[in-house]
Amino acid sequence: IVIVIVIVIVIVMTTTVDSSLPALQSRIETLENQLWSDDQKSDNEQNQQMVITPAMRRVRRHVQSSHCYSSQWKHCPPNYYSLELEQRKQILGAHSISQLCKACLFENKNYVPNEDSNDNSNSKALATNMKNDPTNSKYYLIIVQYVEAINTKKLSTELRSLRPPGPKRLDPNYFSDMRLAPEEDSDRLTGFAHNGVSPFGLLEGEEIPIVVCKSVLGVRPQFIWMGGGDKDWKLGMAVGEFVKATNAIVLDVSEPRLGV
Repeated sequence: IVIVIVIVIVIVMTTTVDSSLPALQSRIETLENQLWSDDQKSDNEQNQQMVITPAMRRVRRHVQSSHCYSSQWKHCPPNYYSLELEQRKQILGAHSISQLCKACLFENKNYVPNEDSNDNSNSKALATNMKNDPTNSKYYLIIVQYVEAINTKKLSTELRSLRPPGPKRLDPNYFSDMRLAPEEDSDRLTGFAHNGVSPFGLLEGEEIPIVVCKSVLGVRPQFIWMGGGDKDWKLGMAVGEFVKATNAIVLDVSEPRLGV
């Protein structure tokens, strides 16, 4: 009799839990949508069901875990990228178009992995250090303002200077063939689609050094906007918090873009 009673209780409890799962999931989705809500959105947008992607969740988790208290989120209209920079600035509430930035993945076509050490006593740690070596990476994610353009000659010089003069400094032509990575490679390595690339929430296991152009540090006020993990979302943050949270390398690798 006792066994029968226990089985009945388990069945009842299981049925109750199973029936409450959809309601619980619906509640979680509602709370998540509220978290992503934006005070600047129109009533029509607020009434629409928001689609929260895994990429967007990665970005927000990284920002929150990094204690970036200055962070702000903005939901942009579908035609955002067809607008002039001045119009984008107004949508974001920025003071200047110089605060608008993008993340570009560059690839070193001359990349050669670091040579193995003769000491195999700590081969696992050695392999990790080699992969995470910001002075010799196949890919670099560069944060640049829309009013600036990457100067590949300056980029080559600055990357090479990350190693001190001596036998370990790389050949003068080592970084001479830095190119924008193909879109499919950028999607695969960062986990973000076109126009949604963010320096926050990069895929785990892909150790890509983050470089921020020195000119970004000169924006006033010191607050920038960048990709938020989706083409319709932008992430704003104080420059100092951004550099600290992403461990970004500050390099002088850009120049003013003509006609902007």
